[in-house]
Amino acid sequence: MVSAVEQFLMSGDEYKESLRDGRRIVAGGQQVEDVTTHPAFAPAVDRWAEWFDAQLAPETQDLTTFVHPDLNARVSAGWLVPRSAADYQTRRNLLNYSTDQTLGMWGRPPDYGPTFTMGFIAEEMRLEEREPGSAAKIEAFIEHATRHNLTSADLVTEAQSDRSAPAAQNPGRLRCVEEREDGIVLYGAKPVASAAAQSHITTIGTLLSPGIDADSIMWAVCPINSEGITLVSREPFVEHEWNPEDHPLNHRGEEPDTFMIFDHVFLPREYLFSFRNPETLKLYLEVGALALWHILARLARRAEIFAATAKMIVNVLGTERIPAVRAAVADVQAYAAALKAFTIAGEHGGSHTESGVFVPDPALITAGRLQSIVQYPRVIQTLRDLSGQGLVSRMTQADWDREDVGPLLDEFLPGHHITARGKNRFFNFVWDLTCSSHASRVALFENTNATPPPTIRQHLYEVYQDQAMIDHLSKLAHIEFDQLEAAPQYLAQEGDHRAPPRTTMRDTACVFALSPASALRMAPRGRSRVPAAEPLALPRRNRRRAHLVEPKQLALERRPGIRNRRRTLLAQPLEVVRRH
Repeated sequence: MVSAVEQFLMSGDEYKESLRDGRRIVAGGQQVEDVTTHPAFAPAVDRWAEWFDAQLAPETQDLTTFVHPDLNARVSAGWLVPRSAADYQTRRNLLNYSTDQTLGMWGRPPDYGPTFTMGFIAEEMRLEEREPGSAAKIEAFIEHATRHNLTSADLVTEAQSDRSAPAAQNPGRLRCVEEREDGIVLYGAKPVASAAAQSHITTIGTLLSPGIDADSIMWAVCPINSEGITLVSREPFVEHEWNPEDHPLNHRGEEPDTFMIFDHVFLPREYLFSFRNPETLKLYLEVGALALWHILARLARRAEIFAATAKMIVNVLGTERIPAVRAAVADVQAYAAALKAFTIAGEHGGSHTESGVFVPDPALITAGRLQSIVQYPRVIQTLRDLSGQGLVSRMTQADWDREDVGPLLDEFLPGHHITARGKNRFFNFVWDLTCSSHASRVALFENTNATPPPTIRQHLYEVYQDQAMIDHLSKLAHIEFDQLEAAPQYLAQEGDHRAPPRTTMRDTACVFALSPASALRMAPRGRSRVPAAEPLALPRRNRRRAHLVEPKQLALERRPGIRNRRRTLLAQPLEVVRRH
């Protein structure tokens, strides 16, 4: 039997050595000679190195690795392809471990990267239908990444530029500028490459958008050290020399974000899974299903951290007996319980893809992600409110060490069953978690991580399965719907950067009737029935009439010379507004 440690795992030191591969990184205007020692990146590399060491440590090995049945070797649990709901428990154990190490402040821990890559496996049959030959390349790469314990970043969104111009005119869009028999040459850029500086590879995807050009459409993976790639780092949010007392959380570093430039980068064919095929881009949410689950599961674990922090705050201040304080803590606890429930329910309500990969219920995962993002600012503010003065009156280690100041601080600022200095250290931690520039970056990241709330709401509307209940209610209440025509789908043509046309209720010819009798009552005089697939005809003056109005339309109209006012009220789709 082949030694798993020798061939499929690596130590933290071996991981650091693997990053000394000639990658090009620019930070603060200077080229980074060694990412493992540079102050802006060394803390992040060190945290990831601890994760690799945990794969070899007896007390954590079962959390971070598993025995691969096909390879007959112990490999990173990050590369576990879930075939059942039970596999998600294994992955969640690993996720909880990585989240606990950084308190969830890192949106791209080392176990996240493989989830997007493995999304290709989940949908390889559908990708194969649209892009013949892709399945074999995907499987070969997954095995390669598993054997070498690779870490991965992901690149999907486009570089921010003039949004009024069509996608094809974005100067920074990543695109093919030369096609060869053995591969393609890439030019352009991709943001926000979080964790790319300490990763081995990155996945490359494209969002389907109006006016996109064929040369920009691709699914691929690319080594970070490829010739022509430059990572430009943003300004750091934490200082390398911060000490643990002043910054109990931030002194452990942060997740670096970089802007990845591709200056005529050659990408071999074996790394190119799909190219110039817009049909494959329609599978973005399906390919990203495992990654979206990871995002929710991490935020659920982070919510548990928030709930524990809230309880610690009231214990330190001695305010837990105050009813309003208990209610505030309970709100944070409810947030944590809800996200955990969404995560577990999504896992157990999942199903298998054609490729045999088990994916969570998309509606439950999407609803959970929406709640996690929408409620996040309120939870953070609750922690601040509970802390009160503790977040303002914070002193440094140097202040406490002064003989003429420290004893007085000890005397004047004691906590509840905790020393004044201990209380100060605790609120330094809460500051790092909720108020620091690092915390602000995390809040911004979470709000846009894998789509902002409006897009998530739209996706939830599309994936939520309620037709069976609608049929039940319709039958129970004797409600009849005529066949609705499908709304016209907006298909962007090359060079067309106009916004998609609004679909109104008038665009969908339909009839809504509580019963045949009520339909006759609302019909104009002389009609015995309401024809199918036609909107209700407008009645004559002074007759009761029903109008289908556009969603989100709010207007007040007055006709000159007419005493009666005509009002158009806000209505939801399929809602009838009666006018008298």
